[in-house]
Amino acid sequence: MDLDEIYQEIQEILRKQLALIIGTGSSISVDFAFGMGALESHLKSVIPSVIIGDNQAESEWKLVLDNLNRKIDFENSLNVVKSGFLLESIIVETGKHVAKVNYQNISKISIGEIPIIALFERLKNALSYTNPIIDIITPNYDLIIENALSHCDLDYNDGFYGGVQKKFDWAQSEQLFNRLENNSKTGKIYPKVYPHIRLHKVHGSLNYFVKSDNVYRNDSLSYFENIKDYERFIITPGETKHKRIVENRHFYREMDNAIDKAQTYLFVGYGFNDIDIDKKICQNINQVSRRAIIVTKDLIGNAKSILSENPEIIAISDNYKGGALISYKGKELEHNKPIWQIDEFANEIL
Repeated sequence: MDLDEIYQEIQEILRKQLALIIGTGSSISVDFAFGMGALESHLKSVIPSVIIGDNQAESEWKLVLDNLNRKIDFENSLNVVKSGFLLESIIVETGKHVAKVNYQNISKISIGEIPIIALFERLKNALSYTNPIIDIITPNYDLIIENALSHCDLDYNDGFYGGVQKKFDWAQSEQLFNRLENNSKTGKIYPKVYPHIRLHKVHGSLNYFVKSDNVYRNDSLSYFENIKDYERFIITPGETKHKRIVENRHFYREMDNAIDKAQTYLFVGYGFNDIDIDKKICQNINQVSRRAIIVTKDLIGNAKSILSENPEIIAISDNYKGGALISYKGKELEHNKPIWQIDEFANEIL
């Protein structure tokens, strides 16, 4: 199969019901400080002084550091955390770090220096009243996707509705995108769904907060370090993450539905190291009716094993020669352009 055939294959696949899964690689393209490595460094520098005097927290944090020194990845290293105080400290400091990096890049973000905008501009043309919804699923805490969508004049629904302090309710929020149209031939009125993106931030967000066991979105509080009576709704890596997801399963129900409805999965800068997302999608990828495309710098996490088990997936990664490596059906093809970068991918192929 040559490049033209692969291009045609990608274009055809992306015409089907689409779900995008966007990982931290997309945010790193704006600033490396959005990456897990930078967050790990931040937590290493601040957590010891935050938890000083709490024996359980100090003991568990030492175990986390021991795991990291043994080259265990960040997520699995945090599995030892049981202390509520340590967990809360990690959540607070994670929020501070992401807020700081997001704020430092606010000028760049606001003028549209976001590579994934090139992809969103192409996908905008795929939305219509007959194909009104594209789902985006992301574990990212930052607000880059929201800014990129807004820059493209793409309306999005993240499950919240209301004024400054938005309440979480997918059914209510979807009502904002329902329209009543008058059929000029029959004279009957019928409902239509206004084209939009559905954004599923499955691990929370910089602008999501918990108060009295309810999840709210309040953009005006995004960059504050501490807000009285509010807790950031951020689900950090580690075993405690799974407990919080189970406790807030209603928050993720629409993500599950989006994964089931999709016929095509496009992974952008995604590392395949998040079992909560991966397990659901991998159950579907091996079905004949479903296809997947991976666009990323490196095939890390479980990506290589998933690709090996599902050779019908098209994977595009960095060949470290200034171009890209395309893996498809057990074969590899070199490309002289860096189409593993999402803006290059969109401009070259879509």
